[in-house]
Amino acid sequence: MYPYAALRPAWERLWTAVHASTPWTPDELTWTDDVHAAWLDPDCAVTHACGYPVATTLRSVVDVVGAFSLDLRDADRHRYRSVIVARRPGALADFVTPDTVAVANSVDSLTGWISLIHATVGAEGAWPGGCRWTGGHVESLRVVRSGGGDIASIDPLTFAHLARLEPALVDGLHEVGRGPWVPSLPIVVRAGTTAEQVDELRVAFARAVADPATGARSELRYDAFVPLDHETYAPLAELVATSATD
Repeated sequence: MYPYAALRPAWERLWTAVHASTPWTPDELTWTDDVHAAWLDPDCAVTHACGYPVATTLRSVVDVVGAFSLDLRDADRHRYRSVIVARRPGALADFVTPDTVAVANSVDSLTGWISLIHATVGAEGAWPGGCRWTGGHVESLRVVRSGGGDIASIDPLTFAHLARLEPALVDGLHEVGRGPWVPSLPIVVRAGTTAEQVDELRVAFARAVADPATGARSELRYDAFVPLDHETYAPLAELVATSATD
């Protein structure tokens, strides 16, 4: 879910360390532009997922292994809040108008759309302005910066990585609010994976993150791995986001 070219070597090292403790897993990572397809792929053994689909449409499809604890200033272990940005400064309420175009990666994105709706109009509200779907946080930032939209809610880890790796994408944008506290992206396996294998993965991820050689903390911004299950993500199903027109 954070496939930036500069981070891929660290991801590869992390996975190599995980695989060494779980030889039943694939020995190499597979990168994809369609994460939604990966979540439904019966041959996908382990993957990063978005919390809202895991709490809703994927609940019977995948099992939760856990999530990374984030080495971010305003994170609380595996919990964080999306960064809501705009092309001009102002209070968040100033942007909840019929003239404001919200930019989001997808309608089922926890940080990109659902957090924005929850922070602005609430679970039962309707976004009053227009909306543009982009397919990814990076493209959402590009659209806002180019004037194709007014406001976007961005995964805070994505924002931190881009501020370091591609600062031109965030330069000139203003933080105008934050989303609700939510659990970070879960690591999931196919439903039916044995409890023993899930436990093995939890131990393997914890060891890999703790190993300085993987670069988990220095490059990926993780400082621990937290074992979790579906119950952590189940409350997200209550963050119902009212759809908007394009």
